[in-house]
Amino acid sequence: MRAVRLVPLLLATLAACSGDKDVEADDSPGDTDTTDPPPADGKLRVTILHTNDWQSHMLGWSPNHEYTPDVTGDDGTVGGLARTATLVNGIRDASSWPVVLLDGGDWMAGDLFQLLGESHAAELQVMQAMRYDAITLGNHEFDWGPDTLGRIVTQGDENGVAVPIVASNTVTDPADPADDGLEAHFASGRIQATYRMTLDNGLTLGLFGIVGDSAASVAPAAAPTTFLAAIDASAAVVPTLADVDLVIGITHNGVTDDPATSPDDLLASAVPGIDVIVGGHSHTPLFEHRTANGTVIVQAGSHTQYLGQLDLAFDGTTWEVEAYTLHELDDTIPGDPAITALVDSFVAALEDGPLQEMGYGFDEPIASLPGDLTYRECEESTIGDYVTDAYKYAANQRIGDDPIDVAFETQGVIREGLLHGASGVQGFSDLFRVLPLGGPIDGIPGYPLVHFYVTAAELADACEVTASVTPFYGCNYFVEQSGLRCTLDLVNPPFTRVELVEIQEGETYVPLDISAANTELYHVAVDSYVASLMYTLEDLSSGLVAITPKDASGTPYADLDDAIFDGDPLTVAVEEVKLWQALVEYSASFPDTTGDDLPDVPERYLDPDGRILGFTP
Repeated sequence: MRAVRLVPLLLATLAACSGDKDVEADDSPGDTDTTDPPPADGKLRVTILHTNDWQSHMLGWSPNHEYTPDVTGDDGTVGGLARTATLVNGIRDASSWPVVLLDGGDWMAGDLFQLLGESHAAELQVMQAMRYDAITLGNHEFDWGPDTLGRIVTQGDENGVAVPIVASNTVTDPADPADDGLEAHFASGRIQATYRMTLDNGLTLGLFGIVGDSAASVAPAAAPTTFLAAIDASAAVVPTLADVDLVIGITHNGVTDDPATSPDDLLASAVPGIDVIVGGHSHTPLFEHRTANGTVIVQAGSHTQYLGQLDLAFDGTTWEVEAYTLHELDDTIPGDPAITALVDSFVAALEDGPLQEMGYGFDEPIASLPGDLTYRECEESTIGDYVTDAYKYAANQRIGDDPIDVAFETQGVIREGLLHGASGVQGFSDLFRVLPLGGPIDGIPGYPLVHFYVTAAELADACEVTASVTPFYGCNYFVEQSGLRCTLDLVNPPFTRVELVEIQEGETYVPLDISAANTELYHVAVDSYVASLMYTLEDLSSGLVAITPKDASGTPYADLDDAIFDGDPLTVAVEEVKLWQALVEYSASFPDTTGDDLPDVPERYLDPDGRILGFTP
């Protein structure tokens, strides 16, 4: 295997931090020729650089106000697109063969920058500035519906974006106008089922893009657009690329530790002819490439924390992996000045636009943390305790005589934890990205809280979702909760694993009678997205788990819009309480115990509260 060229790369990287703000992102980072001579073995080579699941995270992975891409060695943040651009440019300049930059989808949805989609197409503009060669779609690109996605692509085009978008199993509905905006881009060829490239050294590449089955299942807002099964669609398009040298699947499909259940491994095993899969969706940092059925599989984590580098050589018949590196993007890498300036312009646009209506500044301090509030997959997390307590708090501040008993949230909606950083200070943008999902139905972005009533047996079913659905369908279904304690026994057969359910009364928990004889109703709060997916629980459990949202009289809701929590029932219109809003309000509710004029989050949130007992991932 060829050694990674660290010295030339370092020289190129350091050179990139010098210069004025008007330097183009694709300019050479320096005048020094750091290119290695090509090996004299007759092989043709290509380097594939890849990212996935940006989810609008343009800044570093820490409190946003601590991210300083112009200076190295002064912050503990990880990630950031300005640093990514510097590393990409350094690798390009140090290479004596072509370098291709790809993204595996979910480049939107997860940070405040997503709010500039229709007005700026901010993510697409950055991809253009960084010279991405091709990208695919993920489930989160559809969070605001396919027509909105179409408008975002149009806005990008109007801003000079020409990055190819490859989508092989996305099917618009010609009979329904609700996705006409997206359909127009397929019709025009702006979005293509396959994409071919001829590199400077004569190598030909054929690319296809897939939204995986799991990703498609959590994209209800995509309707009326649908997605063909990932394996079937891949099997149909890969043979059409048989005349190229290298077939690359850009898949928003995911991997797991077990190849027998790993979607990308299963895809590679089922569909011959794929040379490389550049993946996404599962947010997995693969520090070593994987191989299935001769297909090389890579993925680069999420949230711009990593850049993957796959170096390949071709002898005319066979491809060989010469090196694979997953680069962590930390404060040793200076940010590219042009990308820094572009991202800064988007912060200014947020301040002048959406944040005016939301009532907060981008870095406006909200509260101070005593330490990290962590997100742990398939475990009760401190951020899960904090979020669900925030839902109860925000709802009960607005309710009179019938307070919320229990609040739920799934780990799929909680996007990340809160990092203490150097100061502990959490700005508005940091809190927002914990719960960023949901389109602006009422003009303000974010999923709203909904509230309804369930029986004790249905509360037990919520515990059973964690115990029995999560092990089969993944951590997105793990239920965090406030006001309820579940004791589970995973030795029992699925859907018989709930041993004890207790409801909180004051500072103690009291056992619940979860038999059908107990007809008392309990008032619960959850987000509108999870509420909309409750009908799927019966299917996932073969009818063994069912939760039916009801009004206070016990009548099932025919339309869950009627269950949206109204923050001000005295006004005519429903005043939605957004998830991020609940988190901000709760964070601001604590006293200032340190004299810094900021509320201090209690230290009790540094450890899980013990609300879910007996579950081990």
